[in-house]
Amino acid sequence: MIIFSTLLLSFIIIITILYFYTFHQVQKLPFNSPSNFLRSNKTNPGIQTVICFGDSITHGQVSHNYVNILSEKMSKEGLEFINAGVNGNLVYNLIQRLDTIIDCDPDFITILIGTNDANSTLSEKNSARYIKNMALPEKPDKELFEKNYIYLIKELKKRTNAKIALLSLPPVGEDKNYISFQRTKEYSKIIHDISLEQNVDYLPLYERIDEYLGLDHHPALSYDEGYRWVMIKGFFLHFLFGYSFDKIASKNGFLILTDFLHLNSYGANLIADLIQKWITKKDII
Repeated sequence: MIIFSTLLLSFIIIITILYFYTFHQVQKLPFNSPSNFLRSNKTNPGIQTVICFGDSITHGQVSHNYVNILSEKMSKEGLEFINAGVNGNLVYNLIQRLDTIIDCDPDFITILIGTNDANSTLSEKNSARYIKNMALPEKPDKELFEKNYIYLIKELKKRTNAKIALLSLPPVGEDKNYISFQRTKEYSKIIHDISLEQNVDYLPLYERIDEYLGLDHHPALSYDEGYRWVMIKGFFLHFLFGYSFDKIASKNGFLILTDFLHLNSYGANLIADLIQKWITKKDII
């Protein structure tokens, strides 16, 4: 009995350690975060700064890191990329982080936000979880998303001289017939309309992914309340067992996504390509 109790306790301790290790890795700040940039107090007149502003897709710990791809591709072009992605963020949370972004005095700002805003509207459980975890003052919906997004752009235009580009959203899930996919299409339309209204650039990520998936792709997994388990399982596979995001995507039957929210290397390279062409003023259509 004593041996069994000791083994059980040891097992619980190991599982607890692995759990906390995994989620420490999930939340780990990128080396090129705004706080690290400001702490380094860099003043190089020959370097332009590019801020990639967003959520976990930008943060790049649980999604293939497109900011690092950009840094590698454009390192010789006098650009420094700042990763201003934070896991779980909605557009409301970006507003709360505006001062730090402005302190970086960026020359370019790309914004990829709205996946969590869209996901929060797919169930009452999702909505309640986001309100609690992200300290939202009110229940998220499309009208609030649009209102907050417009405010965000107006503030950035007023308080910086940066060129600004808005990206439409990757879909939530890859089943085109499911409401989660359609909801991200609706939110991407809002982003497109805001870009026209506010006279900033628009990068068609949703449109590129929609085209790539085609009409014949039928993923094995469809979005439901079990999406969080698929996502969390992916975290453990990546950080504990060394699975690449591409391997996780393949295991789940996805072409672009790893779970229902995050991207494999193909999806990350799509984003990097759009941003690179925008910065270098190449045709992105």
